[in-house]
Amino acid sequence: MQLPKNTWKILNTDPSRSIVEVILENRKLPTTHLASFRLSERMHDPYLLPDMEKGVKRILQAIERKEKIVVFGDYDVDGITSTALMLYFFRKINYPVDYLLPHRQKDGYGLRISTVDRIAQMGARLVITVDNGISSAEAIDYARQKGIDVVVTDHHLPEGKMPDAVAVINPNRKDSEYPFKSICGAVVAYKVIWALAQKLLPEADFKQFLLDQLDLITIGTIADVMPLRDENHALVKFGLKVLSRTKKPGLIELKKVAGLNGKNITPISVGYFLAPRLNASGRMEEADTSVKLLIAQDKERASYLASYLNKLNQKRQNLQQDYLDNVISALPEDKKKLEKVIIVHDPQWHAGLIGLISGKLKERYGRPAIAFTSDEDGNLVGSARSIEAFHITNALTKFNHYFLNYGGHHKAAGLTISPEKFDAFREDFVQYANQVLTDDDLIPLLTIDSVVDIDQVHLNMAQTVEELGPFGEGNPQPVFVFEKVNIREMYLMGNGKHLKLFVEKGNQTYECVWWNAAEYKDALQFGQPVDIAFKLSVNNWQGRDRLQLVVEDIRPVKMI
Repeated sequence: MQLPKNTWKILNTDPSRSIVEVILENRKLPTTHLASFRLSERMHDPYLLPDMEKGVKRILQAIERKEKIVVFGDYDVDGITSTALMLYFFRKINYPVDYLLPHRQKDGYGLRISTVDRIAQMGARLVITVDNGISSAEAIDYARQKGIDVVVTDHHLPEGKMPDAVAVINPNRKDSEYPFKSICGAVVAYKVIWALAQKLLPEADFKQFLLDQLDLITIGTIADVMPLRDENHALVKFGLKVLSRTKKPGLIELKKVAGLNGKNITPISVGYFLAPRLNASGRMEEADTSVKLLIAQDKERASYLASYLNKLNQKRQNLQQDYLDNVISALPEDKKKLEKVIIVHDPQWHAGLIGLISGKLKERYGRPAIAFTSDEDGNLVGSARSIEAFHITNALTKFNHYFLNYGGHHKAAGLTISPEKFDAFREDFVQYANQVLTDDDLIPLLTIDSVVDIDQVHLNMAQTVEELGPFGEGNPQPVFVFEKVNIREMYLMGNGKHLKLFVEKGNQTYECVWWNAAEYKDALQFGQPVDIAFKLSVNNWQGRDRLQLVVEDIRPVKMI
C-alpha cells in the first residue's frame, strides 16, 4: 500500500515565529483568545432571537392555565439533548410535561400531520418543538385547526413557507438580528429556558441551573458539528468542565461504558465516544432510549440504559462494517477506475446507517458518495456526503426533477427518489460529476499551520496549545510539520490496526502514533528520511504526562 497522496497546504514556513501567534493568525482569532473570561461576558441576550418574547409569553400562559405541554424533539444527538434540556427545566419548576420523538424510519424528520394526531390524543394544548419545526408549516397549520398552539425552537435554515406558529425562534430566520447564527438546536432551547428561568426561578437558582446544563449543551454543539467560535467557544470551554464533573446519573454511566471514567473530557471524547452511543438509539431503534438515559434520576436505571446503548452502538458498528465490506469488495481497487461520485444501493440496509456509509466512502475514496436504501413505500432514500470542491446540494438541485424531496447543505444532503427514476438519475448524476470534477479536486487537502523545529516541540508547548482550545469545527486542532526526520522504530499496535513510530530529528527522538494506518507500514523503511505532519498530544500514562505526536500524514523527503 502506497502512502496517502494528500496535498499539503503549509500556512507558515518560518519556524522562528511563535507557534501561538501563528495559530491565532491562521484562525483569525484575537490576541485576547487566551485571556480568562466569565461565561456571561460572551453570551448573547436571548431576547435578540426573533419571537422570543412571544414564545416565552405563550409558555408562561400555558403554565398559568395548567395546560398540557408536549416537547417534540428529534432523533439525533442535538434533538435528544435539546429534549432532555427542556425536560430538566420543567422538572426544576415542578411542572409536568410529556415529550415525543419521531422514529427515523416510520416518521421521518420533523413534525408531521400524523404526529400532530398523536399529540392531540395526548391532550396537548401547546407543543414546543426543539431542533425542528422550521420546515413543518403544513403540520403546524393542522395543529392550529385542532386547537393546539406551537412554539418552534429550531436552528435549521428556513426553506419554503415560514410556519404560522405562535412563535418561530430561530437565529437563521431571514429577519433575525441575532449576532451569531451558528448555534445548534440545544443552544436555541437553552436560550428559551434562560428567558423562562429568569422569570420563574430565584436568581441564584436560575444561574446555577443554567451552569448545570452546560454538559448537555456541549454534547449537542459538538455532535452537531457547530463552529467553536463566538458563544459556542465559551459554552463548550465551560461545558467540558461541567461534563467532567457532571452529577447527571445518565452521563456518569455513559462515560463509564465509553471508557472515559477519570479521563480528561475533550471534544474528541464527546464526538467519538459519547455522541455515537447517544445516536445509536435513533439510528437503530427508538431515540427516546437516549432521552431516558439523560434524564434518569437513579444510578441503577442509568447504568442499565447506558449498557443497553453501548450494546446497541456495538451492533451498529458491526452492521456498518458489514455494509462497508460488501460495498468495498464490489468497487475497483484502483481509484482511477472509479467514477468521480460513488452511488451505492442496498434495499436491506438500515436507514439509520446510510449517512455513515456515504461518509466512510467519501473519506476512503476522496470523492462524493451517496448511499441508498429502500423505505416502507418502496422508494429509495439516500444520504450524501461530499468534498470541499463539490457542493452536493447545489449539484442535486440540477436534478431535482427526479426527486420526491431533497435538502441539505455544502457537504451533506438527503433525498428520496421513486424506484423507476433511480437508474436514470444515477446515470445522469455520475456523468455530471465526471464532467465538473477534476482529478486534482479528488486529492484531499491537508492544511498545516506551521513548519516547526525541535526547540518548539516539547510537553510545555503541547500544554500551551491545548489552552487555545477547545478544538473542533471552526477552530481545528493545529497541525505541524517536521521536515527531514528519520524513522528509528516502527511497529503495529491496537490489534494490528494502528502504527507506532519513533522518529529522530537533530538529537531528539519523538514517539508518534498513526491511527488506522497499519496498511502503510510496508511503505515506510527504517532510517528513511520523511516529512511528518502531526498534532501535538499530551498522553497521560500511569499519572505522568508525556509528549506524543499524533501523525496526520507522512511523505518521503523530495530528493533534489
